[in-house]
Amino acid sequence: MVSAYTSIVFASVFLAILFTLHFLKRELDPSWRMISEYEIGRFGWMMRLAFFCWGASVLALLITIWPYLQPISGTISRWWFIFIVIALFGAGIFKTDPITDNTRSLVNTIHKICGTIVILTFPIAATLAVRSLLHNPLWAAYQGFLIFGIVLAWIGVVAYFATIIISRIKDPKAGEAGHAPVYMGWPNRFNVVTYILWIIIAAVIALQL
Repeated sequence: MVSAYTSIVFASVFLAILFTLHFLKRELDPSWRMISEYEIGRFGWMMRLAFFCWGASVLALLITIWPYLQPISGTISRWWFIFIVIALFGAGIFKTDPITDNTRSLVNTIHKICGTIVILTFPIAATLAVRSLLHNPLWAAYQGFLIFGIVLAWIGVVAYFATIIISRIKDPKAGEAGHAPVYMGWPNRFNVVTYILWIIIAAVIALQL
């Protein structure tokens, strides 16, 4: 399927851009700076492009698996993924502010809302999609890979938020000026990579069908 290949290509481009930016923007410490901050300043267009690629990969995958998604969970996941695609494009359009900047702006707020939608709800949409796909005998043959991808995605989001919670417990003011930063940079990257891997796994399985 062309859409499955397209999904894999866009997902791979996202990973390639994100990896490259770690070398192009060494001033951003990946241990506590979020990937969204690569949108700021020089080479910012690359991170924006990366978000667009991520959104395109989800959209292409959705087109691929759409015929296999059955009600009720399948229908919910379809529209949920469309919502996530919109959020990913929104994250690319609306640039974030530095995590060290405490001022509030409408653009930054919109970016944060888009990011929250993706980070918080992607595993839920993916789980609903897998639940629906497993009712199909063709997809059920790859149950182990699908479940592995879902578990990986949930580990990613749990690890990310666990880092934030633990940091706040140790220091309620962590992340504020004059206090230790919240070391959520690497968990943020791990979280994002698990979502991309789920997309690739699902697209590769679709090609086998």
